[in-house]
Amino acid sequence: MKGPMAMGEMMRAEGQGGAAAPVAAHRPPRPEIQIETLRDDRRLRVWRHRGQSNRLVVCFSGVGRDWRVPPRLELAKTACAAGRDHALYFADPARSWLNAPLLAEEIAGLIEAEVARTGATQVVALGHSLGGFSALVLSGFTRFDVVLALSPQMSIDPALVPDERRWSTLRARIPAFRIRAASDHMARATQHYVLFGTAARETPQRRLLRPAPNVQCFDLPRVRHDSVVRIHQAGVLDEVVQLAFAGRTRRLRQLLRDRMKAVQAAPEPEGAEA
Repeated sequence: MKGPMAMGEMMRAEGQGGAAAPVAAHRPPRPEIQIETLRDDRRLRVWRHRGQSNRLVVCFSGVGRDWRVPPRLELAKTACAAGRDHALYFADPARSWLNAPLLAEEIAGLIEAEVARTGATQVVALGHSLGGFSALVLSGFTRFDVVLALSPQMSIDPALVPDERRWSTLRARIPAFRIRAASDHMARATQHYVLFGTAARETPQRRLLRPAPNVQCFDLPRVRHDSVVRIHQAGVLDEVVQLAFAGRTRRLRQLLRDRMKAVQAAPEPEGAEA
């Protein structure tokens, strides 16, 4: 097992694709947290934070800005509520969108082992882009109570998204698509929150999201694929994450509407948290 990761890498992991997110000058620095590297090989990068609560947060990294280097840990402090919650972080160096043989099953096994180790009574997941896709899909392989997916791909399969021109180099390296669409795997027992920018380039992905009582979708005007950075710039990233994890749909809708002029695009299920 490797030691705690450097604080510099944790801070770089706060932004989209591993890039540093802007930090408002008037905000006091958040306390440092300890994150240990559990695994770092060609198949998986895995990190862990030991918290004190009964919640385990599973956070998935996106593609990253530089495809020539392995994706970094993302949303380090946001995911674990600045150290309070247990957290398990995953990154896929091959950017296979979970299509590597038995990769989804392997990740699910690691998550379940961590649930047993921590005794967590709530398991939630978070991710942006490829990370959002992974969080949505894994709800069909293991127990997630809540998933928050930010600008996720719903599919990378060219047969389903022929007009998706992004990530073409990476998806050309995938020999077969066993995970064709995230919606095929989104568990009915999981509450899913999905945030998309309204930019035209997001349309091929947004249109594949299937409406369902357990799927709450919010459209963010004038936002492209950079939803994490834009929500951070609005000063509400941590609050958005915590409201989603708590299942507070109405409060989340109000916050996103007030701070980002967001529109809820999916019906709210009956009996949602006020």
